[in-house]
Amino acid sequence: MRLKSEKGQATVEFALVLPILLLLLCGIIDFGWVFGNQLLAENASREAARYTAIHYYDSSADDDQAAAQAIVAARAPTIDAPIVTLAILGDTVTVSVSSSIDILTPIIASMFPDGKYAVTAQCTMRIE
Repeated sequence: MRLKSEKGQATVEFALVLPILLLLLCGIIDFGWVFGNQLLAENASREAARYTAIHYYDSSADDDQAAAQAIVAARAPTIDAPIVTLAILGDTVTVSVSSSIDILTPIIASMFPDGKYAVTAQCTMRIE
């Protein structure tokens, strides 16, 4: 007795598993992209807050804002048009960075409004 031909079985199994594998791969890529940009924003806000805390008495408020903006732009080059907010309360300085980044893969981008993810970071340091 001869069994029926099993040609195409692997193709059908691959077609069933392929969407799951693509979703997993795209998720890994976008998670790494978002996580890396979040770390860049946090480190940039920390650098800007540290610079402002050290040089607070050496410069004006406008110079501090411009320096914070320049530091964030230099430390986080992949973040487009970050909004840098500098607030001084008592003897502390707070630098907030916010922006949105594009999601790289279309599959995951369809799960977010406008295909963008909001990146925010904040750091507070004591003025020296």
